[in-house]
Amino acid sequence: MSRTDLRLDLPTGSWLGDVSRRVPAATLRVAETIAVDGDDRQPTDGDPAVAATVRVGGTDRDRVEAALRDHEHVSRATAVERRGDVRTLRVVGRAPAYLPAARAVGLPIESTVEVVDGRAAVTVVGDRGRIEAFGRRLAGDGMTVGVAATGGDDPDRTLTEAQRDLVFEAVRAGYYDTPRRCTLTELAEANGIAKSTCSETLHRAEGRVMRRFVDGEGPFASKSNAEGAAAGEAESPQTAAFDGEEFDGEDRDDKEFSDDRDADELEARDREEPVRSAATEP
Repeated sequence: MSRTDLRLDLPTGSWLGDVSRRVPAATLRVAETIAVDGDDRQPTDGDPAVAATVRVGGTDRDRVEAALRDHEHVSRATAVERRGDVRTLRVVGRAPAYLPAARAVGLPIESTVEVVDGRAAVTVVGDRGRIEAFGRRLAGDGMTVGVAATGGDDPDRTLTEAQRDLVFEAVRAGYYDTPRRCTLTELAEANGIAKSTCSETLHRAEGRVMRRFVDGEGPFASKSNAEGAAAGEAESPQTAAFDGEEFDGEDRDDKEFSDDRDADELEARDREEPVRSAATEP
């Protein structure tokens, strides 16, 4: 089993692809999709209908909501939550283009799918054969498929390029020092991104590193795990191929967004001195 990050250029006619291309400054994150029936169901030429939870970030949230309502393959788009610069919508319509293919080959899609300007970032978990079958189905449906990262033992592949750059800058600036020499706000400003984006990118990067640590992968592997990994090293390429067509391992930039509350709570303690116990006082 391996984790693979894919880039999918969604086809014309996909409501996620069409709307995100119409409003390219917006970020759409599909957090959940469930099958629907009854009054919620819209005729979709034989395609399954779903209710999707979509979080929209950016300054064009109104345009995204209007574009979703106007799309021919969306029966309803309803705002269910507004918080800061993020709006959560419930979208009922045709299943996203990648979902039927994943279900057909029995490949689970991990976590949230992020879509910007017609391109979706999708993480799948499974064996190589299923991932290749998934890619062939997507290509047959008119999608361009690229590999952004794979779950091999190369530590540089654990994080996307944007995550690596931000983590390196955070370490250099003293964000992880105790006490911190750099606040979250200062780190975000130095890198020209919103504080919420900075917080979410670091959180996702930290999560990936910690999962590898817990799973005993790569540089965190025990001796027995490392020996097993070495035996299969020849089967962990830096690029992946679908049906004979090779795709590069170029990473994509993450455009993240999240609730600022956790970031604000952390920043309030950014410059606090650590409390020493009596036993450790000089």
